[in-house]
Amino acid sequence: MTKAILLAAGLGTRLRPLTNQVTKCLVPIAGRPLLDYWVEQIIKAGITEALLNTHHLAEQVRDYIDQLDGDLKLIEFYEPKLLGSAGTIAANPNFADNADEIIVIYADNFSNVNIQELLNFHRQHDDPITMLLFHAPNPKACGIAELDSQNRIISFTEKPQHPKTDFANAGIYVIDAQAYQEIAAMQVFDLGFDVLPKFVGRMRGWIWEGYHRDVGTYKTYLQAQRDAVELAIDKFNQGRPAIFLDRDGTLIESVHYLSKPEQVQLVANGAEAIKQLRKAGFACILVTNQSPIGQGIITENDLTEIHAVLSEQLAQHGTKLDGFYHCPAVPQVKERTVVDSYDRKPGPGMLFKAAKEMQIDLTRSWLIGDMISDILAGYHANCKGLILVETGENLEGKISPLVNWHTVPDLSAAVKLIIN
Repeated sequence: MTKAILLAAGLGTRLRPLTNQVTKCLVPIAGRPLLDYWVEQIIKAGITEALLNTHHLAEQVRDYIDQLDGDLKLIEFYEPKLLGSAGTIAANPNFADNADEIIVIYADNFSNVNIQELLNFHRQHDDPITMLLFHAPNPKACGIAELDSQNRIISFTEKPQHPKTDFANAGIYVIDAQAYQEIAAMQVFDLGFDVLPKFVGRMRGWIWEGYHRDVGTYKTYLQAQRDAVELAIDKFNQGRPAIFLDRDGTLIESVHYLSKPEQVQLVANGAEAIKQLRKAGFACILVTNQSPIGQGIITENDLTEIHAVLSEQLAQHGTKLDGFYHCPAVPQVKERTVVDSYDRKPGPGMLFKAAKEMQIDLTRSWLIGDMISDILAGYHANCKGLILVETGENLEGKISPLVNWHTVPDLSAAVKLIIN
């Protein structure tokens, strides 16, 4: 009998402003809550009961629990004051009752680890704890383990100045029920600093050679979005290619807070550009931020009428768009490079939603827009190509040198670049 503890109660301060709106364990990765991936993994491993600690925006997690089906009994443990990873165990000493082992998972990691294989390894040795290890790119920033020939952990140091290996603590442990009770009795705060060093010599390490990333920081969270595509999670690199198009300043003339259908005017040769792209085999998908809806300037019905006029203008030239996606969220920060809402560009949410619903291969797709927020949305979704057109506001901001894009005069030039 195996039970699980999902540690998910952190504030997510390094992920702000995104975590001002959503609790850390539910931040979306490739369109799904991060917690969803762990729930899926433990269900696959045959685990039917799990404890989930909550704190910040706990009501969101309760809503998530209510939507689960009957494959997993997920029990909330609310912490008015954060207890720490070991403190959660100390506060739940009876959770190990009727269990042979408990798997403890830090739910702010994104991983394709095979939980069943980890459990199988643990059951093949006699030590009370197995720690999942991965190869750390920066060992000085992690808890680092040293192993003997039997994979027994013979030393463990948090953030060592001189790491002996690159075997980093992945934040996943399989703990025998008796050892769980031992940890609970310690009445301490943190597993890494207060508990694990005391189990050196009676703890094994299992090295995962696959993908594992801490998404606790803003930078690593955004990288995880791209990794999800590269790893073909939810099949985001299978299907047909698409061109994701910004609306104002890219496909139609820019009008500040466009609110009336009669204000819609295609850019020069806009319809011809769409026709060429579709003839070349691309789905053409509109992705547009629409904060005027959130601000009450226009309604959803107004937007529908505006897009109906856009469709009519394209139809007059014998072409069409394959999909329309919009985000009504009002920006919470002025900086256009910061994701404050997953769906609002520079967030990639609209692209992931379209990819899932329309079976789009993001790795063969392009994004065309007139702002740096457009470019970053495509980058975060790991699109093949990014094009900034000069027909709109062309607003740029501080951006990583890793992000590469093309700058062209207009949509026609963008189409020529793509087809060539």
